[in-house]
Amino acid sequence: MFQEFNGVEILAISACVPKKRIDNSYFGDLFNEKEKRNFEKTVGIIERRWAEHGVTASDLGFQAAFNLFQDFEVDINEIDCLIFLSQTPDYKIPFTSNILQERLGLKKQMLCLDINAGCSGFIQGLSLCFAISKSLNKKKVLFIVAETLSKIISLNDRSTTMLFGDGGAAILVEFTGNDDSKTFFNFNSDGSNADAIMIPDGGYRNEVSAESLNDSTDEKFNVKNRLNLFMDGPRVFDFTLREVAPSIESLLLYYKINKENIQAFLLHQSNQFIVKQIGAMLGVNSEKLYININEFGNTSGVSIPLLICSNREKFINDNFVCLSGYGSGLNWGNCILKLNNTKIFTIKEV
Repeated sequence: MFQEFNGVEILAISACVPKKRIDNSYFGDLFNEKEKRNFEKTVGIIERRWAEHGVTASDLGFQAAFNLFQDFEVDINEIDCLIFLSQTPDYKIPFTSNILQERLGLKKQMLCLDINAGCSGFIQGLSLCFAISKSLNKKKVLFIVAETLSKIISLNDRSTTMLFGDGGAAILVEFTGNDDSKTFFNFNSDGSNADAIMIPDGGYRNEVSAESLNDSTDEKFNVKNRLNLFMDGPRVFDFTLREVAPSIESLLLYYKINKENIQAFLLHQSNQFIVKQIGAMLGVNSEKLYININEFGNTSGVSIPLLICSNREKFINDNFVCLSGYGSGLNWGNCILKLNNTKIFTIKEV
């Protein structure tokens, strides 16, 4: 699926992370020094941020939006839509965007939506923001993406426990009518591999039971229960190297965009080795591949806005940048847009 927008822009981006830093020494009982060094060399994660007990994804999202309102001059009464994207919401019912509408002091006459999507979710959510914004008359869409993945992993699962971090971001979108603003998307899904990244119990296919809390040990001695995140690492690794680079090439080809005119490739921060391999497959100079996984780990849908904010001083010309998200679903999508008119703020600790 391909999608194009004219005249819709990202006005501002704000991001935040918890103050609590978890470096790799925290996992000394699971990994020896040689394993940790190898992990740092290949995956690239040195530390990640984890939310304190009682702090939810909506708390991080609220703070990112609050910071945006403080730092960027905006009349919040012009916000007609709030979209919240997360796989770690406050509740099953009600949906979290409604809670954030009240917490942020937004008007009642607005559309609130939640999206349950993972590592490609920022691309999906941004597309929806652009589509809704296009239909509004100079009104704004607030897009909040936040995750507390630290709360769904098992600390005894070697396949996931060192990978994930927490964070939040707020993005303000508006149809400005600027003729120079063109944005391009493409999307892909493979539901046949939906079980490659999954929490098996807790929904209504497999409801919570006493057995859900029982720890089990797999053939690699990973210990987790059925309410913890499960990831088939080799299958996900193969998927990303097989599908992501060709999908980016497809987007460039479809809209006749020269790869040399892309200022930066901002890929979901899943794994340093994977990001560099995708870059090599695209023939992209390493200077155009931005990486910050060493600081924040894999924050799912938050990773791209965190990456943008980490490099905020670099987006000063009107060249395109390419965003790419890929992960649970299995799902992957890409976006080509400009950020030179976007106010991008430094990442704040909360």
